Amino acid sequence: MLELCMLASGSSGNAVYIATEKTKILVDAGLSGRRLTAALAEIGADPTTLQALLISHDHNDHIYGAGVMSRRYRLPLYATEPTWKAAKNRLGKIAAENCRRLPLSGRLVIGDLLVETFPVPHDAAGPVGFVFRTENHAAALVTDLGYVTPYILDRLQQLDCIIVEANYDEEMLMNGPYPWPLKQRIKGNTGHLSNTLAAEMLLKILTPKTKHVILAHLSEHNNLPQLAYDTVYGLLAASGHKQGKEVFVQVAKRHTPSCYLRLA
Repeated sequence: MLELCMLASGSSGNAVYIATEKTKILVDAGLSGRRLTAALAEIGADPTTLQALLISHDHNDHIYGAGVMSRRYRLPLYATEPTWKAAKNRLGKIAAENCRRLPLSGRLVIGDLLVETFPVPHDAAGPVGFVFRTENHAAALVTDLGYVTPYILDRLQQLDCIIVEANYDEEMLMNGPYPWPLKQRIKGNTGHLSNTLAAEMLLKILTPKTKHVILAHLSEHNNLPQLAYDTVYGLLAASGHKQGKEVFVQVAKRHTPSCYLRLA
C-alpha cells in the first residue's frame, strides 16, 4: 500500500503526506507548525507517528514550518547538503541526531519505503525531486523546476501516480501584473513549469501503469485550477489518454488537504 495526500500546494506553502503500512513521512513543510498539525489531523494522521521530514529545497514555501515540526515531534529532517547550508538559519536549532543528508541523486530507505532523489533545475540550493516506491507501487513528486531534463524523464518511469508542477498559464503570466524580470525568472530554465510544459512532460512518461496525475504548485496570480486542468487534460486526451479510463487528473488545492490517494 502507498498512500498520499496533498496537505497544501502553492507559493503560500507546500506539504505532502506519504504513508505505507509501516512508514509515515512528510515531504516539505511550507506551513506553520500549527497549520501542518491541523492539516494532518484533518486527514486522520497523527504527527507523533511521523518517522521523517524530507525537504525538496530551501525556499520558504517548502521549509517554513520544518524546524518547528522537527523539534516538536523529534523528527529526523532530511535535506541535501546545499539545502542545509542555505536554510540552516531559517530552520533554527535542529538536534544533531535529526540532521540527515539527502543525496542529490540516490536512494534512501525509511522503514518499508524506498525514496529516490534526483536533481531538478530550479533557482535554489541543491533542489531535488522524489520517487517513492513500495514493493508494488511508485509515485513521484516533481515541482519547482524550469525544464525537464532527459535524466528526470529517465527517473520517472513506470509510475502509478505523478505529482507534477503546473505553475502558470503562459498568457496569464505575460499579461499579468508581475514585473518583467520576475516573469523572465518564472519562465526561465531555473523557474517553473507551465501548464503546457507539464502536459508535454506527462506525454513522454505516461504508461498504462500510470493511473493518477496530480497538478500541483499552481500560481495564485498566473493560473487557475480549471485552466490548468483543461490545458493539461486537453493535451492528454488529444493523445488518447481518457479521464477515468486511461488516467485520472486532479488539481491540488492551495490551502487545504486534497487529492487523497491510496494505492493498494
